[in-house]
Parts: sequence; structure tokens; C-alpha cells
Amino acid sequence: MNIIHVIEKIPFIEAEIFEHWGLPYMILLYLIDAFCTYRMCRQFGEPTWTSFIPFYNWIVVFRHCWNMTAFYQHVTLEVLGLVIPLFIEHFIRGEILTFIFTVLDLAVAFMAVKHAIEIGEFTLKSYGYDHHKYFWSIFIFDAVLLLTLKGRYLGNMSHETSD
Repeated sequence: MNIIHVIEKIPFIEAEIFEHWGLPYMILLYLIDAFCTYRMCRQFGEPTWTSFIPFYNWIVVFRHCWNMTAFYQHVTLEVLGLVIPLFIEHFIRGEILTFIFTVLDLAVAFMAVKHAIEIGEFTLKSYGYDHHKYFWSIFIFDAVLLLTLKGRYLGNMSHETSD
């Protein structure tokens, strides 16, 4: 089995997981993220209850490890990643338009992955880790960083101005 076959099966595997374990799976992911953000908030000196409020916990992490412009970019990419496929599925008719919007969807997905890598790099730097050594943790930076590594928050290491 080559990589193309594996990639083709990913949507079906995800659909199978969500069909049988959708709500419990989402709750589990939320609880892991909330626990990790809780530990981050303690190190930031923020009130720990903020880690359990969806989206606001992202704002706290972005404000401390990077900046708010990155937060707005992240939310925009997330929304586009949800809206464009729905738009293609329900409103686009014709091969050319489908092709154009599919390319646009792939571009948004590429930018989202690039942005996730940058988020992970800046968060690892903020905790004093070499982002090259811990590259494997970039996509799930808070869970891996705070559940497996012993990090101490050093401050915003992005060298960018905060908004």
C-alpha cells in the first residue's frame, strides 16, 4: 500500500470515527486541550478558569506565545477550511468552478499547515525548547509540550510586536 492509498482512506477513517465515537471523541480532545491550556495558564500567571472557555483559551495562548494577529489569521484559516468545502459541495456546479475552488481549498489547507508549524515553533521557543529537536510535536504542541516535556515558560520568543 502506497502513500496515495493511505491519504485516500483518511476521510473514510475520520468519518468512521465520528460516526461511532463523534461526541465522546470531541469531548476527549477538548478535555486534553483544556488540561494542557490549564497548565499553560498557570505558567502564564493567567486565571486557570480561562483554559476551559473555547476560543478564549486560544486567545490566551496566542497573546503570550505569539501575537493576536496570528490568532486572527488562525481563525480565518479555520473558518475558510470549513466553509470552502461546504461551498463546493452545495453551490458549485461545473468542472472549471469545482477545479478552481478545489485548488483554493488546497491552498487554504497548505496555509493552515504552515501556520500550525509556525505556532508550534513559537510556542516551543517560548518554553525554551529547540523547535528543530522537537519538530514532531509541532502539530500538537500544547499536548506534547506540557504532557511529556518539562517546560517552563520563558516569554514570547517571536520577536514580533503584540497587537
